[in-house]
Amino acid sequence: MKRFVSLIILVLISQSASAQINVWRWQNPSGEGTSLHAVQMINLNTVFACGNYGAVLKTTDAGITWNIDYGPIWGTAEHGPYRGNYFALSFLDSNYGMICGDSGHIIKTTDGGSTWTWLVTNTRAMLNSIVVIDTNTAIVVGKEGTILRTLNGGATWQPVPFEIVVDFTSIRKLRPDFLTVTGYNGALYKSTDRGLSWNRIPLQTDTTIYGNNIKGQVFLDGFKGTVIGQNGVILHTINGGYLWKQQLLNDTVFLTATLNYIDGKDPNILAMVGDYGTILHTVDGGTTWDRVNLGITDSLRGLSFYDKYNAMAVGKDGIILRTTDGGANWKFLPSRPLTDKLNGIAFNKGDTSLGIAVGDYGAIMRTTNGGAHWDLIPTGTLMNFNGVTFSDARTIITDGDHGMILKSTDGGLTWKQQKSSTTKNLKSISFPTPDFGWAVGDSGIVLSTVDGGVNWTLHPFSKKRSFTGVAFPDVLHGYICSDHGLYTTTDRGTTWQEPEDVTYYLNCKGVSSPSPNMVSIVFLPCNFGNGQDMLDTRDGGVMTTQDAGKTWMRHNLPTPMGQGFNAVYFSDTMHGTVVGGVPSGVSDGGTIFHTTDGGLTWIEQQSNTKNRIYGICFGTNKAGTAVGWRGNIMRITTNE
Repeated sequence: MKRFVSLIILVLISQSASAQINVWRWQNPSGEGTSLHAVQMINLNTVFACGNYGAVLKTTDAGITWNIDYGPIWGTAEHGPYRGNYFALSFLDSNYGMICGDSGHIIKTTDGGSTWTWLVTNTRAMLNSIVVIDTNTAIVVGKEGTILRTLNGGATWQPVPFEIVVDFTSIRKLRPDFLTVTGYNGALYKSTDRGLSWNRIPLQTDTTIYGNNIKGQVFLDGFKGTVIGQNGVILHTINGGYLWKQQLLNDTVFLTATLNYIDGKDPNILAMVGDYGTILHTVDGGTTWDRVNLGITDSLRGLSFYDKYNAMAVGKDGIILRTTDGGANWKFLPSRPLTDKLNGIAFNKGDTSLGIAVGDYGAIMRTTNGGAHWDLIPTGTLMNFNGVTFSDARTIITDGDHGMILKSTDGGLTWKQQKSSTTKNLKSISFPTPDFGWAVGDSGIVLSTVDGGVNWTLHPFSKKRSFTGVAFPDVLHGYICSDHGLYTTTDRGTTWQEPEDVTYYLNCKGVSSPSPNMVSIVFLPCNFGNGQDMLDTRDGGVMTTQDAGKTWMRHNLPTPMGQGFNAVYFSDTMHGTVVGGVPSGVSDGGTIFHTTDGGLTWIEQQSNTKNRIYGICFGTNKAGTAVGWRGNIMRITTNE
């Protein structure tokens, strides 16, 4: 009987350790990948944006490249440093600005974002919008009637008395003596004394009083203004708010999407953004509005015009857009991002430049410069690709659903379909030599090839397990992980030993084997065990062996209850990384742990994402790439 060594690993998590191994940096989608809520164009080249998880973005080349930074850590949560969401920003110039967000947090910079200071507000309310009037004066608004004002550059903040308690959504500055604030239930207020007192402006037409939740507004002089909000409402005034007129779309289609932000520098040329990919623009002050079709359904949340024609917009999952004609046409920056789920990533051993990522709906992405730029390669199929590997420096094979296998012999530029002899979904692929390879999948499907993938042989398995991963460190030794443990072979796959003891009850999701003796597996939570040797598998975990499975070490990594790992990769017997996370939309996703001693100790790395990660690969010990939900691609270059 194989012996299981229960090893509780103390994971070293510290700022010094994190600095030593660096952090993961975004490569796809555009800019940062996490949802962005606000943007401001300082000039044609310099732009700031902010969003979830403390993300602060800056470009100085008109959006071609973005520097991704994070505000100060607000505290240490159970599983590492905590940074909240940022919802709005306001800059006086390229150096001085403030950003506000949830839990009453405001940060300030005086050097263009190189450093940030955390300002004490003495509130825990969600802060939705901020306006900086000068280096001393700023006003922030938020939920539950929160309005705070500072007269000393943010050193102290004082609440502003207000006649009602309402969730405020935006504050705008036409001039220091002309401020407007909007909120739920038709709230619109104006201040002419730098925010000290506020007067209500009723939102009413000749026939209707509007109580919609107002999300955005713009006044370009003291008389002409537009407010937008819930259920596609657009109201316009030409007399300072004494009377309003509802504006509609040119195509007469009733707009129901919530409109989030409106901006413009010319009374006639305006644009607005909203939910479901909504962008509207006008060239006649809103008498007529035209809908812009971007081909997306993701929410757009922030918008900023620098001049009459140049503007940027941001939204969900890192979408960044730019227009140079006042909003009639938009392009994605730096390019249209792939947002389909990516399942696998491969670099040839020793190469950190040429990489291939594969995913859902036929997605294959290629880089030749270590991920500085990724190209979407046409495949002519909408099948999901799951596994990918290099068989030599220029030959790549990927497998996927319905028995799909594609092969490239020119470094991923072109792909040719191979005959796989199955219609079952294939999940993983491994080539220890250019000719000898294996692919595994659902319903006990195991395939092998001895001619580089031209022909595949089906290997019958008595139990129709769901095979999720395969790793052959050489032509003799191989490992297949399944929903019931790890299968092993020592004779080129002629015979297979079924899972025993400690691995049998594991729902394995990935396997990595840099040598015949060293194997690592990752698994998802299970609800069963095997008596005396039962593992606590309510949480996912990691196991390693240095003696081909005679003894195993269980590594209990500090992950949230119910969280598992999806993939593991060891570049050699000492250096390994596991990735995973809970499903998208749940907190504490995007987990990455790294080891440099064969799994004895693990360090949690800063993944900079809450999205689930599905694939991991290192070209060398010091350069790795991870892929996952919503087209996420991240890279790390360690200095260990």
